[in-house]
Amino acid sequence: MSRLRNLDLVLIRTFVTVAQTGSISAAARQLHLTQGGISQQIKRLEVFFNCLLLERDARGTQLTERGIQLLPKARQLLDLNDNLCNEMIGSAISETVRVGVPYDMAGAHFAPVLKTYAERHPGVAISIVTGSSVDLMQAFANGHVDLTLSQTPASQSSGERLYVEPLVWIGTPGELHRQRPLPLCFVTSTCTFRSTAFALLSEAQITWRVVFENASVDTTLSTVRSELAVTPWLRSLIPDGLHELGAESGLPPLPDFAVGLHVADRAGEGVLAMAQVIRWHYDQAGQSWAPSNTVANNASSPIGLAK
Repeated sequence: MSRLRNLDLVLIRTFVTVAQTGSISAAARQLHLTQGGISQQIKRLEVFFNCLLLERDARGTQLTERGIQLLPKARQLLDLNDNLCNEMIGSAISETVRVGVPYDMAGAHFAPVLKTYAERHPGVAISIVTGSSVDLMQAFANGHVDLTLSQTPASQSSGERLYVEPLVWIGTPGELHRQRPLPLCFVTSTCTFRSTAFALLSEAQITWRVVFENASVDTTLSTVRSELAVTPWLRSLIPDGLHELGAESGLPPLPDFAVGLHVADRAGEGVLAMAQVIRWHYDQAGQSWAPSNTVANNASSPIGLAK
């Protein structure tokens, strides 16, 4: 008698999520796992099937031919599992909240918001959509997200302002920032900091060149750490190992940026509860980031929200 083989649906769900999001990092954010954890699960599935399902190239994470063959059947398997569970024990999910978060604010920075919300509303599914503020506002306008955070110059901000903080140049302690043309990198070509940086550099008669744009926060910061470029960044989000380049750098000072909240009209209870948790979180944390006591907020604590 042949040995029975049982698929691990956790591994199947991870594979489908990577295929849908197009990257290990995006799947990790959606499934609330580390990138290493996602990679390990994909490796286990590849060992089970004895074939390569994913490969990485300059465009990101791509499905192999065998991965393409597996994807529709994997989706069918998950749909059958979820439908069977719903029929037998009822759905555990009452609502899905789609939240837009700028690339640089996702991950560890936004994790406390997700943790607080999940603890208070365990029956609500959360879908995180990351992108530049420009792309997220387009997604919000098209109804693809229920609420979104955005970053805009404080003088032009829209939506409900959560807090204001300085935009600064970041780099390494070396002399890279004195190169001309100045090497710059951005997370994406639609980065909301881009036009501001270009305009101020032009006013200061500093030439520049863009060396990297690839929708990856990790790669952008690695480019800066490798002393290949400098980049504009919100002061509160500067990671370990990188430094703010102040007036002594000779680079023009950057303006304050506002972080705003946009909530869809006729939003459901789960969306409104998420907005309240976000307000409370940034009301507590944002005041230490404000450049000049500029924290516009009327938020209250989420304690007592309906569950």
